[in-house]
Amino acid sequence: MHNFTTNFRFLAFIIVSGLILLSVTSLSSASLTSYSNVQINIQTSNIQSGYFTVTAFNMTGYQESSVQTYYPIASFELPNGQYIFTVTANNQTSNYPVPLPLGTTSSNSENPASTPSLPIAVAPAIEYGYSVQQISSSTSITITTQNVSSFPTNTLTVQVLYANGTAAAGASVSASTIGSSYYWGYEPNVITWTTTGPDGYATLVTPTAPEQINAWSWLPLNLTNIAVPQVIIAGEPMNVTGPMEPAYIGVAGSTLIVPPQTTATITMYTQQQNFWITPYAATATPETGLTAGASSSGSFAGPGAIPASVYAQQQGNPALQATQTPTPTATSSSPTSGNTLLQIILVAIVIAGVAVVSLIITKRTKRKQQQSSAARVEFP
Repeated sequence: MHNFTTNFRFLAFIIVSGLILLSVTSLSSASLTSYSNVQINIQTSNIQSGYFTVTAFNMTGYQESSVQTYYPIASFELPNGQYIFTVTANNQTSNYPVPLPLGTTSSNSENPASTPSLPIAVAPAIEYGYSVQQISSSTSITITTQNVSSFPTNTLTVQVLYANGTAAAGASVSASTIGSSYYWGYEPNVITWTTTGPDGYATLVTPTAPEQINAWSWLPLNLTNIAVPQVIIAGEPMNVTGPMEPAYIGVAGSTLIVPPQTTATITMYTQQQNFWITPYAATATPETGLTAGASSSGSFAGPGAIPASVYAQQQGNPALQATQTPTPTATSSSPTSGNTLLQIILVAIVIAGVAVVSLIITKRTKRKQQQSSAARVEFP
């Protein structure tokens, strides 16, 4: 009996110690991640007053945090890792050139007066800058901004493929500078939107800055009156319901190019309906038979639709002025923190239960030992 009690106590001690260690580990994982303070100092070229948008992206182009301020300084608290920090400086004056009237010509009853105007080449009142940094401790960074009209450019080569590895000819390719509120599409020295050639390659001329590259295409789906349960489009099986003619399957993909990188390969896959934004001019007409959403089994918005991300990044593009505003899709929140808290509570309950059971067993063992000792004294 003595050996059994000793072994049980030892086992209970091991169990309790393990549960305590598990609890400490859970508490450690549930505690706040260690963050480093990153201070961004902004050095503009010409803008003296205005407002600044400072953004931190991870290396996939996902926005981690953003700050708007009227002061040329901002700070972030970020986990250790590599980030792209961007700065857009906006002057309080007009951001775009405007025509200026030159005067009124003479007039008479036959020739009414007119007010001619001439576009004046005025640099946009916007500056941009960026910095790629590896953050491992609190640090201070200075980012110098330049006017968007004089920003240096890069020539980018993008290869676009379908899911089966074949070249995607005639695909649309678009580039957007991340963290910039200005659309680089008006300057004659840049090409931010083009199509791929027969070999699936496209050439863009963009600012020397981190560029989000989007590629997309619409593939015709010609079905007969006989229902076809599944077809292969660009190497991907698609569930369809016929007859649908004409109809189009939307495929798309994206990547991030960060200088000094100048090349990238994008593989396009089918996208669901909420991925697309349909411009007003591309809505259904009796002549074309295009539709903005014929089926939920694939993307059937029609060849005039563009990715929602392209719309969001290039709202300054004149070709997108008639585009409908995208409807944001709800995203589910992560249950990680709630699960961690539940685990901690359960571990605490188990530890308390083990402690109570161990205490009861200990008291019973002592009582039996006392009774046994008393018996030995009474009957020697």
